[in-house]
Amino acid sequence: MITFIFVNSSFDANVSSQHSLGVREWINSIFSSLNIDIVLTDHVVRKCAHFAEYFVLGTLLFFTARAYLKKLLTVTLVSVLTGLLVAVIDEIIQLFSKGRSCQFSDVMLDLSAVICASIILFLIYKLVNKRSKRDKGKENE
Repeated sequence: MITFIFVNSSFDANVSSQHSLGVREWINSIFSSLNIDIVLTDHVVRKCAHFAEYFVLGTLLFFTARAYLKKLLTVTLVSVLTGLLVAVIDEIIQLFSKGRSCQFSDVMLDLSAVICASIILFLIYKLVNKRSKRDKGKENE
């Protein structure tokens, strides 16, 4: 996923715009075929793509950290900090891509997606763990 993110950041502005245009037209055609009167702009598609790819990254980082670490709070912190590092490097790569720029707002958007994924998974783990402990207590009665 990190490779996917970094490769997309390395595309120049024209290539990146063409990718966004294709996705935007595809999504807008789906809305149109469903008689939904919404037309997405390039800006909305780009920001949604940022959020989606970093949400997936956050999920993968959480599960990877969970495989090596015991404490859920540590897992969540490691996931978020790694996601932040990836987001910063992602924006730095764009400084070297023709026609692209580094956007602090994109780092914050990317980070928010990683945080959302990590918090959702943290809460799911807590809920499942609580339910598992409760069920084990009932079996022992």
